[in-house]
Amino acid sequence: MEKNFYKDGQLETLLSYELRPEIKKFRSDENVRNSFLKDFIKVFEQIGLLELSSNYKKVLQIEKAKEILGVINLNIDGLLKLNGAQKLIELEGNISWFYCSQCGMDKDSQLIVQNKDEFVCNSCRKNILKPSIPFIGQEFSQWDMKDSWMMLNSCDNLIIFADNFLSPVTISFIHIVEKRMKNIKIICSESLNYDTFDFSSNNVDFIYESNEFFLDSLIETYGDSII
Repeated sequence: MEKNFYKDGQLETLLSYELRPEIKKFRSDENVRNSFLKDFIKVFEQIGLLELSSNYKKVLQIEKAKEILGVINLNIDGLLKLNGAQKLIELEGNISWFYCSQCGMDKDSQLIVQNKDEFVCNSCRKNILKPSIPFIGQEFSQWDMKDSWMMLNSCDNLIIFADNFLSPVTISFIHIVEKRMKNIKIICSESLNYDTFDFSSNNVDFIYESNEFFLDSLIETYGDSII
């Protein structure tokens, strides 16, 4: 799933990769850490309490079907995992918890948002806590990448909810499935121009429907197989 499932990617815009600090500076400079924390809290003040969208509720329902191998999510809100998703890979991590860059201990993000004093790690007493998302200079988790590749090499169908954008990592996933001559459906808006993408096979279909409509059709297709 591309970054469009929580209020049209609002979190991804406010916490976009380009606006995150460099990981080396974050670990070495307290001013950089405090500045990021201030901006992080401001984002949550703008957005308010995160709640499941109607589309997320449908994804959680579909994920239960035995035909679904899993969901690879590029959103960072963490709501699917917090609401019981079992076959989920959060490739860019999520902002629901912080971990300490010094000793590895973790802490609930809401504790930090509600009380800035909680920014100090309970274990080593240093304030080198960061959310579980990649900063500039960090890559995706190699474990999650490996799990994603294994899932893509096992699936018969890949469905991508892309809205109007395909990220480089999503395009790389398409190529993995495409080489296996399996079916790929890209659910997108009219503004996504498929002529700009170099997909060599005829197995890639662009479907110009809303995410909501296509999710409803999936639920109807699986019927009683979804509990």
